[in-house]
Amino acid sequence: MSQTANKPVEVGVVLQGGGALGAYECGALNALLELIDEFSAKGHRILLKVVSGVSIGSINAACVVGAKSSADARARLNAMWDDLMLETPPFWMHAAQRDLAYFGLPGFYTPRTDFWTAPSWTYVYDTRPLLVTLARYVDFAALNASATAFAVTAVEVVTGTLRAFVNQPLGKVPATKIEPRHVLASGSLPPGFPWTEIDGMPHWDGGLVDNTPLGLAIDAFSTDAEVDRMLVVMNLYPLRARLPRNLAVVEDRMHELSFGNRLRQDHDTARRINALVETIDDLAALVPPEALDERLRARLDEARRYKIIDAIVNIDMQDPSATLIPAAQNPADDKDGMRDFSPETVGRRRRDGFKFAHDILRPAFESRWRVADASQPAGS
Repeated sequence: MSQTANKPVEVGVVLQGGGALGAYECGALNALLELIDEFSAKGHRILLKVVSGVSIGSINAACVVGAKSSADARARLNAMWDDLMLETPPFWMHAAQRDLAYFGLPGFYTPRTDFWTAPSWTYVYDTRPLLVTLARYVDFAALNASATAFAVTAVEVVTGTLRAFVNQPLGKVPATKIEPRHVLASGSLPPGFPWTEIDGMPHWDGGLVDNTPLGLAIDAFSTDAEVDRMLVVMNLYPLRARLPRNLAVVEDRMHELSFGNRLRQDHDTARRINALVETIDDLAALVPPEALDERLRARLDEARRYKIIDAIVNIDMQDPSATLIPAAQNPADDKDGMRDFSPETVGRRRRDGFKFAHDILRPAFESRWRVADASQPAGS
């Protein structure tokens, strides 16, 4: 195999927030990690460069980066989601199984009982059980020492500033020693959950501002010209949907568009940024190094932060097909599906997430090396 054909591939993963919909991400991450192991065993160089997430995505990301190996990551993810399922009597109607989560979810949150103070409540559930769950399923020592960047976001309640917490410097964001509270802050979705204090400031769920933290993942990619970069975005909310026929479906569609991945709606801008970065690099190569003063070097470094992404792989968990007519939504995945932790629904989402990711990522990986091989002269 030629050196070019074995060009290293850096993989970045972006995980959205969506409560119980995160079970899709669990299945998809299993598929991704299995494929990375499979292709690595064949001699291809693949580096999981970064996993960024928000809310439930930050919890899944912590399981992956806070592990000693990909097999360990899969085991931690699967065990955590096994524990997050809410056992219900099988004869209950589905709505009752879904809504049982209103009364708490062991290992995640419990309802408040101090009803006499209700007029001054700013949240409904106690999320301290999640801190115990995170400590059980995430190896935070491994996470903080990992070569894979870990990045989650939360928004300061008072200032409205979106903050990033990362285990290694990313762009202008300094590294933080990641603890369970940083992950909890990223998932502190009001009004159900309380804010989480970090450095004396209250923080809410970062998904309120941006439910798809792409910038952090892009910052983590290297500037090495001799690598391919693949950004895998796991979208819990469909870009496309059938035309709503009643107010309930209208509300559901508004929810999807509010929390969906906005970048998918402007592919032209992404292509323009790639072309601009390529042009800047080509022009910089023509300028003698001594002709670049400090100001120009700083501007060049800033421009190169917008790295060329060789492939952006969107995995749409609720509509993975490329057909002209959007797929019909599973009734369990409507706007109330965020709280559906019933075994049947969580199991289906994990299975579907694995299948969708596997079917989309396998050809995406294979194409990286097919293109490289085809570019080689015969006999090379």
